[in-house]
Amino acid sequence: MDFNSKTVPLITSARDRDFLKSLYEFIAGEKESLCCPDEGSDEQRHTVYSAAFDKVIDYATSYKTILTAIKKEYDCLIASIKNNDRKVKVARGKLKTMMAQPTSLMYCRRRSVQLIAIIQKDTAEVQAKLKRLQEFRKKEPPPTPEPSDGQAQDLAARIPGLTFCEMLNPEALAKHLGFLEQKQADLLNKKKNQYVPVQVKADLEIKMRAYLNKKDELALENDKLQLCFKQLTFLNEAISSWEKSTSHPPLFEFLSYELELIHSSPGRSKPASSRTKYSWVFSNHRFMHMFEAGDYEAAAFHAARSPHGVLRNTETMERFKSVTVNDGGLPPLLLYFQALMISAQPGKQLLGETLCLEGVHCALQHGYIDLITFWVTQHRLTYSEELGDVLCSHGDKDPRIADTCLALAHIIYTTCGVLRKTALCMCKRGLTIGALEFIYQNNFTLDDTMFVLKGCPSLTLLQGLTQKYGSKPALLSVGYVCHSLLSSYLEDLAFQLLEKIIADGPGSLEKAILDDMMCGTESWSEIAARCEQMNRPHLAQEIISTLLSQAGAVCLSPGSAKLMEHVFM
Repeated sequence: MDFNSKTVPLITSARDRDFLKSLYEFIAGEKESLCCPDEGSDEQRHTVYSAAFDKVIDYATSYKTILTAIKKEYDCLIASIKNNDRKVKVARGKLKTMMAQPTSLMYCRRRSVQLIAIIQKDTAEVQAKLKRLQEFRKKEPPPTPEPSDGQAQDLAARIPGLTFCEMLNPEALAKHLGFLEQKQADLLNKKKNQYVPVQVKADLEIKMRAYLNKKDELALENDKLQLCFKQLTFLNEAISSWEKSTSHPPLFEFLSYELELIHSSPGRSKPASSRTKYSWVFSNHRFMHMFEAGDYEAAAFHAARSPHGVLRNTETMERFKSVTVNDGGLPPLLLYFQALMISAQPGKQLLGETLCLEGVHCALQHGYIDLITFWVTQHRLTYSEELGDVLCSHGDKDPRIADTCLALAHIIYTTCGVLRKTALCMCKRGLTIGALEFIYQNNFTLDDTMFVLKGCPSLTLLQGLTQKYGSKPALLSVGYVCHSLLSSYLEDLAFQLLEKIIADGPGSLEKAILDDMMCGTESWSEIAARCEQMNRPHLAQEIISTLLSQAGAVCLSPGSAKLMEHVFM
């Protein structure tokens, strides 16, 4: 930064101007020596300006107290920003760990299945070999060789555990004999205390069979008692509903009908139509009693656990939606959805897509993203593309939870097989390298690739799509993507790509044009004309020069040259 009298017109003192000049020189010198960037957050630049601030405080006289207070607030603000950045990184790390747990479990299960298959295969091979070996031994029993006199004497002379010198020493032999006698006594004691005859095992097996038979008899009797209990409970609820109903039919007729239903099929449940009808009647009666009394939490759990799911429907949802309560707790509608998700079994008996969408809408509306995280990661929702779209759109509106919403939408899209939106979620979360790997592994089409690029435009993604990825060719050519982007609102991205190619070295753009098999000469001419219109004549000149250098290019007539004259102006 150059210092002159026009920079700070309010400072008239030569001493102050000299101080400011030296201060600016100090800042510029420190930034140059430390290679600080001109923009963005940087620790070294903060240190340089903090030291400069200290010099100003030391130099000042009248405003020293005010400048010191400002410096203190400045340092506190920087410390707070750093602390918040650390908290954000920790939270993102925890979320990634939570998201990786289902994947790790899936891989562990898959690996366990593979290992079990390998073990079973090896076991079958070993058993087959043992069987062949046993058959071979039965057919040809090996002869038992008779040891010679020298071998017999050698075997008889050897004592396990003793050397040749110890075998000739009587003291060593006596010591070894005592050791063997003690070992024999220990084995006999162990046999007496830790082992029992085989007959004991047979007696225990007989007793176990008797106990198992007794258990089966008791289980059968228990089933009969449970059936009786259910019938009595059903009858009790019927009488209770008769007492609470406004219109009392004759009790004798009511009980006769109920008893006929109970005894019409003894030992089996009632017909499905009657069971569903009366389950709905009694469940709805109890539900309305709790709902009208204002006990919405109990009503929500009763509806979620209603038999045959008679109250897990949109009609019940509309009842809760019509209630507005501002008591500081959860809204009644959210209580209903929370109870539904708690009662749902992971991966089984899930709610319909409509209820799932309404539940997620309700939780997002009231800011309960943690509930949605639990529902998605624990497989309590019916995944659909619309559900992922809801989470993505809400993440675009609320940047504070955008990463969480995109992570959840990524899980849903992956499960539903919507690969293009899965890659788009990865790009929006900043996982561009992972998105490129995902795109090339799944062989995206041109439409899918352009969908991802237009949904999350970035130069890094565009470069990855127009270059080879390992042994795979590029999905997009430079001409094709530039022609498409220049026809939309992303023309600046196309210009950035062309500038980047030219910056790679002389001949880079020419090579890209000549190797382009997806974009013809006419399309490149349109790209050059668009570059000229957008005040980028160097790009237009480079493209036209390359096109004219190709085989088959001809010189233009004076009339045609005037038409192209604007390109080289």
